[in-house]
Amino acid sequence: MVRILVVFISKPQWEAGWPFLGFDNNQFKAKIMEKLQAMFKDVEFIDGGVITRYQSEELNEIKEEAENSDGLIIFTIGHYGDPGIVDAGVELIQLNLPTILANLVYYGDHTFTKIFDRIKEKGYRVFPVSTSDFEDIAHAVDIMRRILFLKGKKIIVYTLDGEVMPDFQKIIDLASHAIERLRIKDVVESHIKSIAESTGFYIDLAGVDQAHSWRRDEELYQRNLREIFGLRYEKRDPDEILRYYDSVSIDEAKEIADKWMRNAEKTRFFVEPIVDSARLYLAMKKLMEDTGADMIAVDCGTLMLAGKLPAWPCLANFQLWNEGLNSTPESDLDSGVTLMLVRYLLDRPGYVSNQSIDLSHNRVTYMHCCSPSKLYGSDKPSLKYEIVGHGESHGLGPCPFVKYPKGEDITTVKISVLKRKISIRTGKIIDVIWDENGCRNKVLVATNAEKILENYDWDTFGWHRVSVLGDWRDEIFAAAKLLGLEVVEEDK
Repeated sequence: MVRILVVFISKPQWEAGWPFLGFDNNQFKAKIMEKLQAMFKDVEFIDGGVITRYQSEELNEIKEEAENSDGLIIFTIGHYGDPGIVDAGVELIQLNLPTILANLVYYGDHTFTKIFDRIKEKGYRVFPVSTSDFEDIAHAVDIMRRILFLKGKKIIVYTLDGEVMPDFQKIIDLASHAIERLRIKDVVESHIKSIAESTGFYIDLAGVDQAHSWRRDEELYQRNLREIFGLRYEKRDPDEILRYYDSVSIDEAKEIADKWMRNAEKTRFFVEPIVDSARLYLAMKKLMEDTGADMIAVDCGTLMLAGKLPAWPCLANFQLWNEGLNSTPESDLDSGVTLMLVRYLLDRPGYVSNQSIDLSHNRVTYMHCCSPSKLYGSDKPSLKYEIVGHGESHGLGPCPFVKYPKGEDITTVKISVLKRKISIRTGKIIDVIWDENGCRNKVLVATNAEKILENYDWDTFGWHRVSVLGDWRDEIFAAAKLLGLEVVEEDK
């Protein structure tokens, strides 16, 4: 259970000042604690008492309690009295726990403002809330508790290190159904032979590619991941996927594939590879269960080229996301952590995508070959979708084509764990595009494309972004403050 320490700062009851002479701090504190505990039953709120004087011994005891807590709420409920109460608030924030500095107007405004003025722009993990409505403070607490639930979670990563040699026969086998049915076997084999004989075939395993930023400095990445989110990742042998895949029941996979096809508006692909994708989904889900992982990150492109992935993964990711589980393609851990943040914060799945910027029409297309269809949440109805051929491979494997809702707000974010930053932009969905070029799912969004290009930082955020239905800019800002992430507004 998440533990949050709640500390109140005020003047003594019978000293002059706000809210008024004789204000009962303890009575007010009791009401606030009762409200918080009633609203958030999955959180243990620790009563840190009321600070009315700067007393080192008392403050050290509170600090010790704070260090055994996951988060901190500093509630300013009065002012004047000993000016040292401001110092006490500042010192608690300097512990650098996720901290909400809360104030109800006409209560502790003087104390609240002085504390925040002392700590602003210094990088502390603090989110200020001063309001006439307690619900605003409760909303901030809800954001805090949600991000704190990330603590202790594990990500399993399936990838390869060192030199990777493509297995061209396995690539042909993987796409065999499409190759045979489309009668393009000779063409494909000819192309693959040309690739095999060329000297320009490249697979990035050094972190230069935008999806593998974690490879640039794994020690720093793990440390930042732990310090910011309380997460960790564990690299595992891709052969595990093959072993689990081989142990999956074919009949069970057929049932899942049948369900996918029944629920689809249309299936424009061959049945056998869809069943194989269902087997891969079952293998990935079982791997998560057996390892206690909250997310699985499969380096799909690399593993497919190396002959280490037995089926196309797009429908497998589709199903995991729809069930409220976490997975990320291309072993892109920055996108994976962003997906986890979105899931825990908003109860909605994110959509990992590449992007195409249309400056002439001030819009961006977010595109990838895997997408969830339960975009309002795993407990909500699915959007309409088709099962079609994969994009860049020109239809050699199956993937979902999801009908995103026109006119809906969309928020697009990306975390850089190494740089301790988060990017954000918003827009409105114009259309869903069917086009043979690029990735299959294409969500066309009206946004400030010119500013996005001007503010683009490839080295920090790469190409991938994570989009979620709705306008969540305020919630992302609050979460970023509590996590100590620098916010980059790409569309401003």
